[in-house]
Amino acid sequence: MERKNRKFSLTNAGEYFYKKSLVLNDQRRAFSDEYVNLILTVGNEFIEISARNPIAALPSVTPQELKNIPCILVSSKEQRETEREYYQGVIGFQSDFLYAENLEEARLMVISGQGFMPVEGAGQADNFCSSIRRIPLFRGIRRLSVTIAPFGKRTILATM
Repeated sequence: MERKNRKFSLTNAGEYFYKKSLVLNDQRRAFSDEYVNLILTVGNEFIEISARNPIAALPSVTPQELKNIPCILVSSKEQRETEREYYQGVIGFQSDFLYAENLEEARLMVISGQGFMPVEGAGQADNFCSSIRRIPLFRGIRRLSVTIAPFGKRTILATM
């Protein structure tokens, strides 16, 4: 910048820098807006439950139908309360909660009949294991699906 008395003006280099910064700022804003609006659709909500449980014979299930069966969550000790709040407050599970450190441990708990495990997935309710049934989760007559936005924010949608 050049200063003359109480006035300032841009030098040629300053004008070049100013114009370049406007272009870069517009590009940053466009990228930022695109990133913020990016939503990754994960799929539908299911539960996995022991094939021996009578609920395994149902074509779909609601959180209310699971109120007497413990919900098994895969979570670290630090995230347990956050996960419980999500599944209780957003999804609507009102049962007790059990925790597993990893998916294998959780599935062993499911197979042994200790509870059900919520899972997210795409496509049909594939029964990949004869000891476990995967059942679609509904809220009333609407199927629950989940989307994950940037930074892990989950949104639950009830679709027909």
